[in-house]
Amino acid sequence: MRIAFLTGSSDRSLRDAIERVCEQGGVEPAGILLDTAPTPLARRLRNLWRSTRKHGWSYVWFRFLEAVVAVTDRLVRDAVAKPGDVDALLRRAFPGRCWTLDDVARKYGMAAHEVGSLNSELAASVLRERNADLGVVVGTRILKPRTFGVPRLGSINLHKGRVPEYRGMPPGFWELSDGADTAGVTVHFIDKGLDTGDVVAESTIPIDRLDTPDSLLEKLHAEGARVLASAVAAIRDGRAERRQQTALGIKARTSPTRAEVQSLMARLPHWAVRDGAVAAVRNLYLLFIYYSGIYWLASRVNRMRQQRGSILLYHRVNGYSRDVLTVDPETFASHLTVLASCCRVVTTSEVVSRVRDGRPLEPGSVAIHFDDCYADILTNGAPLLKSAGLPACAFVSTGFLGTERRFPHDIEKSPFHFPNLDAAGIRRWVELGFEIGAHTVNHIDMGRQPVEEVRAELIRSAEELRSLTGRPVELFSYPFGGREHMTGENRGVVRETGYKAIFSAYGGSIGAGCGPWDIPRMGASHATPALYCLLMTEGLTPGQVLGRLRHAPSRLVMRPAGKFA
Repeated sequence: MRIAFLTGSSDRSLRDAIERVCEQGGVEPAGILLDTAPTPLARRLRNLWRSTRKHGWSYVWFRFLEAVVAVTDRLVRDAVAKPGDVDALLRRAFPGRCWTLDDVARKYGMAAHEVGSLNSELAASVLRERNADLGVVVGTRILKPRTFGVPRLGSINLHKGRVPEYRGMPPGFWELSDGADTAGVTVHFIDKGLDTGDVVAESTIPIDRLDTPDSLLEKLHAEGARVLASAVAAIRDGRAERRQQTALGIKARTSPTRAEVQSLMARLPHWAVRDGAVAAVRNLYLLFIYYSGIYWLASRVNRMRQQRGSILLYHRVNGYSRDVLTVDPETFASHLTVLASCCRVVTTSEVVSRVRDGRPLEPGSVAIHFDDCYADILTNGAPLLKSAGLPACAFVSTGFLGTERRFPHDIEKSPFHFPNLDAAGIRRWVELGFEIGAHTVNHIDMGRQPVEEVRAELIRSAEELRSLTGRPVELFSYPFGGREHMTGENRGVVRETGYKAIFSAYGGSIGAGCGPWDIPRMGASHATPALYCLLMTEGLTPGQVLGRLRHAPSRLVMRPAGKFA
């Protein structure tokens, strides 16, 4: 069965859906038709007027901020991390992955066609030339019969919502707004209505108490790709049963008003929505510091005085969980590209050796850390690190190895269940040349546990890692690395049990007075552009500068070596 794909973008979820279909046996990809037609100015103005009437005049300011953020996001992204270099690193690290629609087309032996509007005569002509039996529509404009009717069997659409209750858009939002227990995906044939065609496959997923529109959409992406592939297989085999939709008289959903968004945010306090004004100001600040020469001057001064070294702390590397503990592969690749070209990335052993000996780090030194026990640091992080030729160290809570256990912070804050590393993964990490450190067995809060329990956790975690790797484990990072968790007593226990260094997690750089029993680290995530990372290593981020200006205890002033302050 020859299949043509009709789409309006090249984002990861759409590429994944197309790949899942192409991997079905008995399917011949006939081509990809990409809608590239810009929206005419007159229509944009009409849409703006309708939206202003719907949302109020503040909508104009909202859209202006959106445009400013979009432009400055791009400028910040490309300021130091050149797209070509990042793309090259991604492709070296993951030679089998598809990063664009052209990659998908080449992988599965078809052509990708930019056809302007998918409702144009050109699109219909290309579709006829492809001689497709079935059209598969994923993420594009509403199609007209002259397009969706060209394939011999018609065209099906992947809709990320249950029909007819959740026809329209946006996926996931209205289910959460309605307090639903589940959200659905539907594959239906396309007719002249909006999401009204006969259903050939559907599925539902549970809504977690911590889900947001963003996390629920990610889950719908994954489930949608699976259901679409099964629907295509059923049509191919003649097993598909077409079910006519029940007419419930429900109007198609539309984009929520800003008041409706605010109402849902009030009910979902864990839903963090980016503030456009704050994002715009931050971006403009970063661009000013970089292009004005302030960054260049500060970096030279810091290198001459040999007063600064940094450790960037990560936890997970994946493309679906966009939270403060996760960096996506593309952003992580941009970080590594910039660190490799602008800094001196060193091993954690070198950091510890110099700190213990009282020797300054080489100018521009940066180390890379991962905490906890997430499997994706091996599947997504390690290939990028190896391809970039950079070292890293993972601090592992051994009680989670090879289990389905979830970390307390994930249970409290994340709607996703993240796979953990297993014993083979730890051995593979070390075989690749990366370092390993302890993070207790059960990720305990050492500031609240009895000394003997702390001691037992420290000894057992080191022994278990040594048993797995055949190497001594002398590095330790606090599971809860705030100042309040690092008491003089429990730091003394860490020292007594044979570790040579302790790493905290409340921010700050490695200064001249830093000792081995509280080596600071700075967190990085998907929300940290490479330019921000670069400025962070020089103490130039807004938070670092404001902290100094307010004469607050600076993150950049470290404790004297050897003291348990």
